Amino acid sequence: MYQPASASVHMSTVCFTNPATWQASKGHHQPYGFHCYFKMRLLGNAGFGAVVLLGIEEGRRTCANGLPVISSSIRMLGRFEKVRNIRHPSLCAYIELVRCTLVPNAVILISEHHKSSITTLLSARSLVTEEILHITRQIVEGLAALHKEGICVGILTSDSILLPDGESNGSLIVRITQYAVSHVSKDGLDIHGGLPHSFSIAPEQLVNGSAPVETTFKTDVWALGIVLLEMATGVLLRDVWSLKQYMTILKCSMSRAEKGSLLAPVYKALRSASSNARDLLKVGEKLTEIIEKCLSLLPSHRPTLGEVLSCVREKRATESTYYESVECLSGRIASSACKDWVLREMAVEDAFFLWRLCGSSAEAILVKNNVITLRHPVLTNPSIVVEDLRMFGNDESRKFCVKSGVVTLPDKNVREKLMSVPSMDIFLQSFLATPESINNYDEDLSVIVKEKDMIYQASRMRLISHLLNSRFYKLPELMSSVAPDIPPMRRADVWCALLDVRSSDEWNFFLYNTLAVHVSDRQLDVDIPRCHQYEELMTSPAAHYGLRRLLKAWLVSHPQYVYWQGCDSLAAPFLLLNFNRLPTALACLTAFIKKYLNNFFLKDNSAIIQEQLAVFNHLLAFVDAKLYTRLASLDFYPELFAIPWFLTCFAHVLPIHKLFHVWDQLLQRDSSFPLFIGLAILHQLRHTLIEASFNDAILLFSDLPDLSMEVVVADSVAYYDRVPPSCAFRSHAVPNGSNEPPPRGLPCSLQHVSYQELKKWHCPRISTEEFAWRVSDQLIVAIDIRPQIEFGRGCVLRSINYPNINDASLLNIAEPLRVAQRNQHPICIVGGKDVEMTRKFSADLVNMGIDGVCVLDGGFEAIRHDTSLIHVPH
Repeated sequence: MYQPASASVHMSTVCFTNPATWQASKGHHQPYGFHCYFKMRLLGNAGFGAVVLLGIEEGRRTCANGLPVISSSIRMLGRFEKVRNIRHPSLCAYIELVRCTLVPNAVILISEHHKSSITTLLSARSLVTEEILHITRQIVEGLAALHKEGICVGILTSDSILLPDGESNGSLIVRITQYAVSHVSKDGLDIHGGLPHSFSIAPEQLVNGSAPVETTFKTDVWALGIVLLEMATGVLLRDVWSLKQYMTILKCSMSRAEKGSLLAPVYKALRSASSNARDLLKVGEKLTEIIEKCLSLLPSHRPTLGEVLSCVREKRATESTYYESVECLSGRIASSACKDWVLREMAVEDAFFLWRLCGSSAEAILVKNNVITLRHPVLTNPSIVVEDLRMFGNDESRKFCVKSGVVTLPDKNVREKLMSVPSMDIFLQSFLATPESINNYDEDLSVIVKEKDMIYQASRMRLISHLLNSRFYKLPELMSSVAPDIPPMRRADVWCALLDVRSSDEWNFFLYNTLAVHVSDRQLDVDIPRCHQYEELMTSPAAHYGLRRLLKAWLVSHPQYVYWQGCDSLAAPFLLLNFNRLPTALACLTAFIKKYLNNFFLKDNSAIIQEQLAVFNHLLAFVDAKLYTRLASLDFYPELFAIPWFLTCFAHVLPIHKLFHVWDQLLQRDSSFPLFIGLAILHQLRHTLIEASFNDAILLFSDLPDLSMEVVVADSVAYYDRVPPSCAFRSHAVPNGSNEPPPRGLPCSLQHVSYQELKKWHCPRISTEEFAWRVSDQLIVAIDIRPQIEFGRGCVLRSINYPNINDASLLNIAEPLRVAQRNQHPICIVGGKDVEMTRKFSADLVNMGIDGVCVLDGGFEAIRHDTSLIHVPH
């Protein structure tokens, strides 16, 4: 029982080519929380780079709560989500972290990658002072953005500073890569061998000897000084010394520091070892002073990034908006003539999503190229295996070898696939497509198949992005476009639109103290580690922390509610879709509960739950009277199986990947739709339930079989469209909008009755407004059970009088009943003042297995004075 307890950065529709303008624009008002469209990195000429990290083994240890210790790869997966959200003109975008299936605890970091770097540039030519200062400014701005997020690069070298193809106003563009390694691995503690030592290692990092290298903001400043020294002298340190030799020189230089800086002794050693080293006097006093300060022996004497930036900042025009030059525009137009321009104009995340849909696997590529070295399983067998599966002997053979560095992933398949399709089909047609043409596209294909169709997803992503950015006046088109399916890459923002989440709703998150002690903390400690454990990201400490903050923010903001078991499962989908946007996740969760689970989480919610179950039972009798009668004969009522269904909108009983598809349709409909999802699930289990005993039914629902979500969604939509909306009325539900066409947009004046009274009935009630609408359109069969005398004084148009309710043969109305069931029209019982007679006759019809039975709320007395409905038979 549930108990409480060149790739350019595009911003919206404006392209800012100047980094300062991009940075300043980050603070602008962002409507509706569509952050990913406000800061979007296009792929351009970039490719995909992969870095393999081999996590440490944790053994078979368990935590205090009995759960296994979280593996290092899962911990890295949780930390990666923070890096994934960072976008800056001077930083390469990280796209995804892939857990290896062939190598335990190994992960692959996928990022934007470019072929050229500072290393290749220095190998080709020397840099003038202006170029060095321009590059330095970009590097410092990138480092400052990382430090603002609390992230240290740790391994900043000339190799990790890439040069995208193309120039900005004649100046070089640089981007930092591999900045996620240190943060994801927790300064190397979670990977074998720790962070690799490089020529940018700071003196204080040598103090601990073989201990793991700890990174700080000041070590990044030292690394910056080394990179500047290499650019100023035109010589790479690795071309002059081995790493061991350099560390010896660095240690010796510590005792020869001049003005507290190691620049002089290191530079002197470099000039002695290489005749190609350029004189620092030729690069100017300004740059030399920056290098000298960055290479200070004491971290406290090194400048902050802000101080370095103030030295290298260029004079800017007073205008806040910079436009591309004619030459740049001409270059972009020329590049668009390439056949793969569609891929170049995609966001890096979208491009990699399509890359995977082409059947590409980063792990398989790395294994094939010997970046990950595997041994034959026969050669890795241990000598001894004890009872708890601990292995001893032959340990060296079971170790995996991975090569360091970034490996470029081939993208030939995705480019050829896109070039094989006319660009009009993907780009322009997505903007010109009508809702009818979208809905008619391969209607017989399942959503799963459509999600694996690369061309279909490319067109859909572009269309939905366009509609999301113009949703203020394109909301009807957006609703029509997402009706068949929602692209996975757009699901988070489409859900925000469907729930009408606005930026003002997100601001509320910062008003609540989510770190203070709360009465629900103990229950959260128990539930959160067990929430959707099969989902890799949900098992990470970062997900546990985020889910706790999300739930506590919701509880603090709604003091009338309490934490019920299952709330964690309800919040998990919003956390996964908005992992780095907790304010958005909270706004979505709040809007979702308000719309679909209004008052479900009150401390005393028995009346709300019981009313929901009673209405669900009535709807079961309406759509499948035989199954309803069978379950009733077993005394197997919804209280025994359906409470977790409706309390969590099936989040507690369905896996996340199936729940996404169900909620895609749920969010497009009103609060009654969960009832029809429940009916669709029962329909799939119908054959088993008809033959089951009480114990068999209990066992069936305790461990639901694998259900086809395609069938569940299709059946639930069919029931939703077939059943009269007023039959699903619940007094606690949020009223529907009146802007929908009838019958769903009709007012509903159903009388409020207690759930105890509802349980006495065996079929749903229909409102007088919907009854009148259906009578006028001849979409209902009305059976009037009043005495013939009363019927003769006035009756409903086209109604049938059947006063002898004790006649079980139903001969006089058999044919109308068959026609109504064939046409799936409701069969409405119009009673008189004797409510018991109406209740008994409707129950008899249901027990006979007749579907579609309902009763008119208030009986004939409720419509007696409606002259458009009543006539006097001759």
